[in-house]
Amino acid sequence: MTRALAPVIARQQWRLLARDRRLGVLAIALLLVLCTAALAGAALHQARERERAAAQVEEAQVWAMQGPASPHGAAHFGRYLFKPTSPLAVIDPGLLPQLGASLKLEAHANNPARNRAIDGGTALDRFGGLSPATLLQVLAPLLIILSGFAAFSGEQARGLLRQELAAGASPVTLMAGRLAGLSLIVLLVLAVALIASGGSLWLAGGSVADLVPLLWMTAGYALYLFAFAGLTLAASAAFASARTSLVILLAFWAMATLFVPRLAPTIAEAAAPTQSGPAFEAAVTKEVMEGPSGHDPRDARLERLRQDTMRRYGVAKIEDLPIDFNGVAFLHGEALSTAIYRRHFAALYDGYDRQAQIQRALALVSPVQAIRPWSAAMAQSDQHAHRRFLEEADAFRYDLVQRLNRAIIHRPKGNEGPYMADVVAITRDAKFVATPTPLREALSRHWIDLAILAGWAALALLLALAATRRLGKASA
Repeated sequence: MTRALAPVIARQQWRLLARDRRLGVLAIALLLVLCTAALAGAALHQARERERAAAQVEEAQVWAMQGPASPHGAAHFGRYLFKPTSPLAVIDPGLLPQLGASLKLEAHANNPARNRAIDGGTALDRFGGLSPATLLQVLAPLLIILSGFAAFSGEQARGLLRQELAAGASPVTLMAGRLAGLSLIVLLVLAVALIASGGSLWLAGGSVADLVPLLWMTAGYALYLFAFAGLTLAASAAFASARTSLVILLAFWAMATLFVPRLAPTIAEAAAPTQSGPAFEAAVTKEVMEGPSGHDPRDARLERLRQDTMRRYGVAKIEDLPIDFNGVAFLHGEALSTAIYRRHFAALYDGYDRQAQIQRALALVSPVQAIRPWSAAMAQSDQHAHRRFLEEADAFRYDLVQRLNRAIIHRPKGNEGPYMADVVAITRDAKFVATPTPLREALSRHWIDLAILAGWAALALLLALAATRRLGKASA
């Protein structure tokens, strides 16, 4: 019989919440802001993608207008790439505001991305920081706390809890019913978020394939918000005073959603420091000049290459080579500097991964530290998606420069003046296409975040059930 009471208690809890006008206003305001943030994000994404596409077309036209030019000069003139963003980033921009959006590709250098969104922008750009993900991570838990902090402690103060227990409802049944009622708020928020996100995804040019990571993202937020629902009812049942439960829950909310996420990067940087930009460039330059061993100067390497090349072609003088040795030197120099840059960048991003693991460890005290990387990974707006773009861009840069270097190697003989060639024809087949991170790869890398969220949800449920013991004592 007590099991049959759980749906009744859930409906009663829902009616009480629906009658509270203050909660109704807060809920409607949150849902409206969520929809507005999704639509504004879609509009901002459309505007940025139009600008990016136009800039990329203009850049290609500038490259094509060079006419006859020195291949090595063209390699230093370089090209520009403008990073495309996933339509899912409308829902969760993740780290995109802190990461660069444009990249210069040139010989002998692996440049970092420039033009970060946080370095400037219009008022609309700043409003774009209020994303659906931010609202779900920060404000939705607050709505749950305000909806459920008095579910038990408030009724105990009014004497209603004793009446319910005396009527035959067990403490576990009361907890199950109220948890089901509070979960309806979670489902309502998630349903509106899913509809708004789906609409913004469609407006931003997303495809049907983007719905799969969106559903995975929603699953993470379901666990995250259910954890707050369980913790809210556990606190309400554990403390006799509604004021006490509210203060404790608000303190946990502020710590979990505001303080820990802001302290986590500082803690991670202190525990696993990474090189600064100038230090990184200095280390790369030193290795290029002195060789990977530190005892192989560039002049000595060039002389060995000159002797090896003359020996390979069986000539005694560099002028007798059937090819242009300058192109050979450029080709080998580019291969060496690229290998050095890639090794240093790999070490740098491995350091970022160590920092991410340290920040993930703080998920033991804040579930936000698990939902943020999970959500950003599903939205293709995390550090790994950016690293993938940079690595693909560097592969394109290397292919482009080496095509020009090979053209120098095989330049027509007999013309001792500056070599001018059709660089557009030489590089016509070099195309850059950014590919998104496969969903399976993102899931394999971030399954631990989903597991942590499931752990928080299970812990909240256990605490809620444990708190029912005090309810039983209150009826005695």
